[in-house]
Amino acid sequence: MIKKIKIADLTTGMYIHDLDANWLSHNFLKNQFAIKDSATLSKIRKSGLQQVYIDTSKGTDITTGQAASSVRQAIDAKEQALVSNIAPQQDQLTVAEEKERAHAVVREANKIITGVLENVRVNRNVDVASVSEVSSKLVDSVFRNKHALISLTRIKDKDHYTFQHSVSVCGLMVNFCRAMEFDKETVQKIAEGSMLHDIGKMLVPNEVLCKPGRLTDPEFVIMRKHVVYSREILENNPAIAQCGLDVAAQHHERVDGSGYPLGLKGDEISIYGKMSTIVDVYDALASVRCYKNAWEPSLVLKKLLEWSDHHFEAGLVHKFIRSLGIYPVGSLVELNSGKLAIVIDQSQDDLLSPIVQIIYSIKQNGYVRPQQLDLSKTTAEKIKNWVDPEKFGIDITNFF
Repeated sequence: MIKKIKIADLTTGMYIHDLDANWLSHNFLKNQFAIKDSATLSKIRKSGLQQVYIDTSKGTDITTGQAASSVRQAIDAKEQALVSNIAPQQDQLTVAEEKERAHAVVREANKIITGVLENVRVNRNVDVASVSEVSSKLVDSVFRNKHALISLTRIKDKDHYTFQHSVSVCGLMVNFCRAMEFDKETVQKIAEGSMLHDIGKMLVPNEVLCKPGRLTDPEFVIMRKHVVYSREILENNPAIAQCGLDVAAQHHERVDGSGYPLGLKGDEISIYGKMSTIVDVYDALASVRCYKNAWEPSLVLKKLLEWSDHHFEAGLVHKFIRSLGIYPVGSLVELNSGKLAIVIDQSQDDLLSPIVQIIYSIKQNGYVRPQQLDLSKTTAEKIKNWVDPEKFGIDITNFF
């Protein structure tokens, strides 16, 4: 049985099935391993992890804990309750109407941030004016239709992740700010800080930053310094507002105090910092990296909801999930007919029933003629579950 237990109940002889943490928060070489000695046990307890999943068929069991299946059912029920009877935020344009402009903004933003960050690597000078100009275009795009730009930022490659992640985090933070009903001037300042939140990574050696495997303990210490570098580069720049600085300086903190670099707790972290922790983890997990595959967005949202018991502020996680829908645009879902469909937009009435494009038949084991369907306007088709595209050899980015 796979069971979720508290760190305090962990003992030698147990077998870790899942550390229940995003890859950025620990540097264990594997996510599944046996606890053979007290040194390994001590390292896990000092890592900041609150709970883990154990496999009782491969190691010691205990009477406490919760079956993984029960955890999943509880998370699913909580997620459904979050979005039931909640009307989606209305956009000015549809995804189709905004997509071309959003594509141009993303291309420009990727080009600008690459140049800005590469220049920082050379002389630490930050071209805030260029960042401000392109982030303003990004803000306008998200305010016209949030899903168009956010779905496009999922397209990343391993070699340019840091630059593309900066643009993704900016888009997601703008969407989050819009859901929080911040005024547009504040949103603009947060967008600038979000675009530059990982600027300190330019001072991290490339062999550590781009290592295609797990980091060693010393390398992990070096990597974590990027947050300090980001703060040092930005804090004395008068063009960067405090809210933007908080995004850069606090995006790896956690409300339970398990984050870094300062181990801040609760309201020691600003609301902008708390929001950035959620967004940064969401995009990191939903992206392909040099050492891991991308998770499906729907799965990432479920994990954020699970981790909101300790790492993140629950109310903000709920707001973030509602802003995207539990099936974000670009997600692959299985319908009750056995067909697979890509979520292409949210319906105007129901976050549980988005607009999809049917592309594949499981029964026929192949692609079918594309068919667009608004699930909020039919009883014939309903979403059964989210699906991992790799299982069917589907590259979602080909459909964006």
